[in-house]
Amino acid sequence: DGAKELLADRGYDPVYGARPLKRVIQRLVLDPLAIKVLEGTVTEGSHVVVGAAIGELTFKTSAGVSAAAAVA
Repeated sequence: DGAKELLADRGYDPVYGARPLKRVIQRLVLDPLAIKVLEGTVTEGSHVVVGAAIGELTFKTSAGVSAAAAVA
C-alpha cells in the first residue's frame, strides 16, 4: 500500500493524465528491478514485493515463492 501511495503521489498530474505515472513507475520500479536481475539478486522464480520506507521504494525478494503462496 505504501508503494502504491508513493507512486500515485509522485506520478499525479491532472494536466498530463497517466503519462507521468508511467514514467515514475519506469524510473522507480522497472529500472531498479532490471538492475537487480542483471546483478543476479532477482532470479527466475523469485517473488519481489515492492514496499515503501522513508519516501523511497523498497524491494524484498523471496526465491522460489509460488504465486498461490504470495497471495495468501
